[in-house]
Amino acid sequence: MGSGASTANGAVTENLPVDKTLRRFLGYRLKRAYNTIRSELLGLLEPLGLRITTYSALVLIVDNPGLRQSVLAAALDIKRSNMVAIVDELETKGWVTRKEHPSDRRALALHVTKTGSRTCKRALAVCAEHESNLLESMNSDELIQLLTTLEKIESLSEASQ
Repeated sequence: MGSGASTANGAVTENLPVDKTLRRFLGYRLKRAYNTIRSELLGLLEPLGLRITTYSALVLIVDNPGLRQSVLAAALDIKRSNMVAIVDELETKGWVTRKEHPSDRRALALHVTKTGSRTCKRALAVCAEHESNLLESMNSDELIQLLTTLEKIESLSEASQ
């Protein structure tokens, strides 16, 4: 978003943000912050063969061996039909396997491979360093306040569903 705004005659003044009205809204500010984080993260994950969605899925599978694909889709708020392609990608790269779920033969349990585990560890390290760099200008009280506020917003959303 540019740094200028139009005047009544259409001229752009460089010292006013063009999105001044939108910047009053929390959702807009959160989206802009996410876009900044996402853009940088994509560049860091891509050399590892990951996108944000595949990274997130891999982490959840590592943390929850035997996770059902439908539970993974719900956790990431992704349509189950779209999750098939994501898991296919992870499986094609040799990072996860699908096995028959022990308590439900109709369901498949997701398990990480050794290669997937190593990839996940590297990605977690890259993401942790990125986040550390991103937050280095914040003190611990500011970070706690930010996380507390985000948690409140998230819980309001979950309560309304």
